[in-house]
Amino acid sequence: MTEYKNPIFITGRFRSGTSFLWQLFDQLDGFCAWYEPLHPQLTAAVKHVRPKTSHVGIEDYWSTYRQHPNYEKYHSSRFATEQLYLESGQRYRELKNYINHLIELSSPQVPVLQFNRMDFRLAWLKAEFPDATIIHIDRNSLHAYLSQRKHIAADHRHDADYWDAYELVQWCYALQGELPFLLKAPFDGHAFCRFYALDQLSRLMAKAHADININLDSDVFYSDDFVAKIAGVVALRSSQKDAMKKMVHIPQLPDFEDENFKDLVVMMTEVDLILSAAGLLSGFGLKTMKSIRFQNREFWRCLEPANEVPAKLQQMAQQIQQEVARITAENQEMSKQLNPDQPTSQPKNLSDNPDSSCSFSFDQLAQNEQQTINDLLLCINELNTNMTEILTFNHQLREQVAQITTKESDQEPQ
Repeated sequence: MTEYKNPIFITGRFRSGTSFLWQLFDQLDGFCAWYEPLHPQLTAAVKHVRPKTSHVGIEDYWSTYRQHPNYEKYHSSRFATEQLYLESGQRYRELKNYINHLIELSSPQVPVLQFNRMDFRLAWLKAEFPDATIIHIDRNSLHAYLSQRKHIAADHRHDADYWDAYELVQWCYALQGELPFLLKAPFDGHAFCRFYALDQLSRLMAKAHADININLDSDVFYSDDFVAKIAGVVALRSSQKDAMKKMVHIPQLPDFEDENFKDLVVMMTEVDLILSAAGLLSGFGLKTMKSIRFQNREFWRCLEPANEVPAKLQQMAQQIQQEVARITAENQEMSKQLNPDQPTSQPKNLSDNPDSSCSFSFDQLAQNEQQTINDLLLCINELNTNMTEILTFNHQLREQVAQITTKESDQEPQ
């Protein structure tokens, strides 16, 4: 009978240092480290996504997946958007089976799973995997926010409904049943209000259920305390501890004066007051949501889930469909330019009809609105998977066209 090692689970918000912790274990002997196993576009990402330049020292996110291609057996894009909040005793059999599958594939090494979509499920995770070690990491909320939003054009950077790369809008829509206030004022204005609320709640959940909590700033950037904290729950050799210390890279931190620093601090206070009135600052992660709502019913009784959520998600799906169609048409034109006598080729893993995955009937909304929201979020995940495929093909075609153009230019008479 195969003996499986007790797993290590890394959790935290996006851009909080989870990739750094994953890198530590990925480069040490004896550990099998899985990068973002709940990524909604995981299979496409494994094929096409390369490390961000800000992830210094990381050459490949996905080598573990290529070594164990059977990881796909239990993976589902739904893990990224459904049941993002789970309490001890609740059931999510499919997710549990998937995690167990990755643990089994890791044998005989110690399985390390790095999650960015698990931090509101820690009570469930601890109950389902009691022998696991949960390592949570967070960072200065202002640093994390600006790191998440820096890729967005200035005119949309703080727009609460702008769909960024780190799923802020998706999370708020997916959690509208548990946290409906995230879709109401002041959270529907400046994106930082939503971000900070989720960041605070993530921190509270980890305080209640993680085995150790690491702060990226104080424990990594400004000291080596992270090594001692990890060594307190994971057996490490002296050479491994030394190797961890050498992997630290301190990035250039943002200039808050250029980002309306004082306004963000005021929002932090406003959000904390709302979370306190809701009973979440004192109870999140320690009490059930039912208990929190009952004990703070004056706050919760006036809140209802926002009924415009399905329509907004439908609109977003349609916008992505249009962009998929536009890029597909562009790919076809470039393919004809490169191979005028051959039929247009497409990426091997691109579906024949990328739009077909998101046909939807609004007649069913009144019957089961939450399932409608889940299905629309899944639809958006699948469209984004197709987008990853066709954008990869688009970049390849552009490089070929550029090479031909350069060659023709060099051949022109001077």
